[in-house]
Amino acid sequence: MMINRTQSIALTLAAIAVSVFIVCSCSGRKEMSNRVIVQNEVFTVTGDSIIEDTVWATVPSSRDRIKSNITVARLDSLYGHVGGEATPLKFEGGRSWRKHKKRPALMPEFKSDQPLVDVLYDMSTDCIADAIDSNGRFYVTHNNSRLYCSIYLSLAALKPHQSMATLRAIVDRDSIIMQREGQWPVVSDHVGWATAAWEVYKVTGDREWLAYCKHVIEKTLAINRAVLMDQRTGLVHGAGYTPARPIGVRRMTWMGYNDFFACMSLGNNILTGNAYRILSEMCDELGIENEYQEDALHIKNSINQHLWNEDRGLYSSFLYGTAFPQQSSLTDNTSQAMCVLWGIADDNRAENLIAHTPVSDMGVNVTYPATNLLEPYFANSSWATTQALWNMAAANVGNENALRRGLGALYRAQALYQSRGIHASSVKIDDLGTSASNAAMAMRVLLGMSFEAEGIEFSPLVPSCFPGKKTFKGLNYRKAVLDVTIVGTGNDVASITDNGTEMESAFIPCDIEGRHHIVITLQEGNRKSQRVTIHRNEIFLPPTPSVIWKNDSGFIEDYQPDLDYRLSVNGELQPLTDSAFALPQTDVFAEYAVIIAGKQVNGFMSKPLLKFGLTPQIAFFPDSPDGHAVINVSVAVGGDYLIDVGYRPTGTLDVRRVSANSHPMGTLVMAKSNGADQEELVYSNIVAVKLLKGENHIEIDQLRLPKAFTPCEPVHVRVIRLD
Repeated sequence: MMINRTQSIALTLAAIAVSVFIVCSCSGRKEMSNRVIVQNEVFTVTGDSIIEDTVWATVPSSRDRIKSNITVARLDSLYGHVGGEATPLKFEGGRSWRKHKKRPALMPEFKSDQPLVDVLYDMSTDCIADAIDSNGRFYVTHNNSRLYCSIYLSLAALKPHQSMATLRAIVDRDSIIMQREGQWPVVSDHVGWATAAWEVYKVTGDREWLAYCKHVIEKTLAINRAVLMDQRTGLVHGAGYTPARPIGVRRMTWMGYNDFFACMSLGNNILTGNAYRILSEMCDELGIENEYQEDALHIKNSINQHLWNEDRGLYSSFLYGTAFPQQSSLTDNTSQAMCVLWGIADDNRAENLIAHTPVSDMGVNVTYPATNLLEPYFANSSWATTQALWNMAAANVGNENALRRGLGALYRAQALYQSRGIHASSVKIDDLGTSASNAAMAMRVLLGMSFEAEGIEFSPLVPSCFPGKKTFKGLNYRKAVLDVTIVGTGNDVASITDNGTEMESAFIPCDIEGRHHIVITLQEGNRKSQRVTIHRNEIFLPPTPSVIWKNDSGFIEDYQPDLDYRLSVNGELQPLTDSAFALPQTDVFAEYAVIIAGKQVNGFMSKPLLKFGLTPQIAFFPDSPDGHAVINVSVAVGGDYLIDVGYRPTGTLDVRRVSANSHPMGTLVMAKSNGADQEELVYSNIVAVKLLKGENHIEIDQLRLPKAFTPCEPVHVRVIRLD
C-alpha cells in the first residue's frame, strides 16, 4: 500500500511515541521517559515534533517554520458544540508564521539540541519585534494587567526601552492609570505596573527611571490604601486579576458593581503586596528609609490567613459575600503561581500548591474548575501567560514532572495554533503575551535567569529531556553584553565560569562591562516532590441557584432534585432537601445564601438575604453639595456595627470613604444597578465600623472621579448591630 509524505510523518511520530511509552517507578508513580518533553493520553511532544491522534506538527531541516496538518475545520468539529446550537463556536485561521530573514535588532539568539524549542523561540522574538509601534511602544491589544505580566516575564530583558516607553504611557498625573474600562475601584489590578517597572530597572539600572517609578508607585499605593483597604481582614477590595463571572448558569448574575467591589481577590492582593515589597526595595536602592516592607508582610499574612484553603492545599481566588466574606471555590492559577514566585506561599505551601492543584493534559487552566469545555489555549486569550508563570513556579519548587508537562502544553499550543494564527472567533489570542511567555521559558527556566538590583542570579532547571548545550547569545544587560551557555541537565550548578575564569557562585554583579561568556555546568540535585494532580474527567462548578427570599423562608426557583443544596448561615453550611425551606430562627444578625455542593467543589452562592436581629437605625443622608456629609448616630451598646447606604441609582458610579469618630473604616460604592429603576431604592456594599456607646460621628466623603462618572442620590444610612 502506498502512503503519502504526511502519513509517513504521522506513522514515524507514532512509532516514536510508542517507543517512549511511560514507565513505572518502584513507587508506582508514572514517570515520563527522558526521550520526550511530555507524553500523555492526548499528545506527545518531542524535541522536534508533536503528534496528537492524526494531527502532527514538525520542524523542517531549514528551521524557518513549523509544518502541520491542523485545520480550522477539525477544531470546528471538536469544539463547535461548546457555543450551543444557537451560536456554535467557530474558529479562524490567520497567516502562517515564517522566520524573518534578518534577526530582529538587539534580540538575543537561543539555540539548543531541540529544534522545536529553538523555532518557537524564533517565532516569539519575531512576534515581539512586530508588536512595537512607531512611537517605540508595544501595541496593547488586551488589558494592561496582561501586558505587565509580559514585561515581567521577558519583555523587560528583551526590549527594555520599549517596555519603559509603554509603561510611561500608562501614567497620568504621577499615578498609574486606574480606569481599566472605567471600572476603578471595582477593578483595581493596575498596581501590576510596579512589578513590570521594577523588572525594567533591574535590567537597565536606570536611576532616573528608578526615582520616577518610586514616586508613581508611592502615590498610587497611597490612593489605593485610602480607598481599598478592608479594616477587618487586612486585604484590599476589588475584583482582581481574573474575572469572577464564569459563563451561563454558573455566573453570579446577582452581583453588581457594589458586590464586585466588596470582593477581595487573590490576584489584586498579591499585586498590591508585591508593589509594597518593590517600593521598599526601590527606597533601599535610593537610600531612603521606609517601612513599606511591613506593609508587604501584613498583606502576605492576610492572604495566607484568609485565602489559603488548608483542606484543598491551594488558594481561593477571592472572598465574596456581604457581611461574612466566604472563600470562592474557584482557583486563580495565575495568582497561585505568583504566590510561589514572590514568596507569598511560604512553609510547605508552595510545593503543596504545585502538587495538588488539578491540571489537565492540555495545561493548567487559568481558573479551576474550568468554565467551559474548550482547551485552555482557546478558553482564555492570555492562557500562555498563566502557563508560563506556572512553569516558572514548578521550576522554583523543583517539580520537574510539573515543569515538563507545562512546557509540553505551551509548546504544543504554540506549534499547532499560534504558528498558523488559529483562534476561536470569539477569543482573540494575546500573541504578544504568548510570545513573551515562550521567551521566558528559555531565559527564566532553562537558563534560570533572575534579575536582581545587585545583578543576575542563575538557578536553571533543565529537565532530563533537554540534553545537550543551550546557548543564549547577545543579551544586552546594563553596560555589558552576555552570552550564556548551559551544559548538561539538572538543577544543581556544578561549576560556572565567566570568560573562562571560575566563579565562586552563580551570580553576575550588575557593574560588569563589556562582553562576557558565561558557561554553567549542571548536575542532578536533590529531587523534591514530583507529584502532579491530573484531571481528565472535566469538573465544572455547579450552577448558581436563583432564590426568592421572604422574611422567614426561601424558595429555589430553578431547583433540581438530583443536586445537593446547602443553606449558608453566616458561612456555615446546612443541608436542604426541598425547593421551599424555612430559615432558622435567630435573634441576631444573620446572612443567608444557598449553595450547590459538587463532588469536587461547591458552586457560587446565590444572592444573599440579610436578616436583622434588631431593627437597624435609619439616619437620613444630609444634603452635601461639597461631597462631605456628617451623620450623628447614638447607640446603646458599643461594639461592631455595619453600615450601608440606601440610594437611588440616578448616576453611574459614586464612591465615598467612611470614617467613624475620625477613624477610617472603609469605602462605600454606589453604582448603577442592573435592572433597577432610577426611583427604586438599592443599597451599597457594607462597611464594618466600630462605634462607641453613646454619640458617634460618621463622616462620609465623596471621591472625585473622572467626568464620565455621575454620582448617585443617597437617601439614608442604615446602622446594623452585628453581634
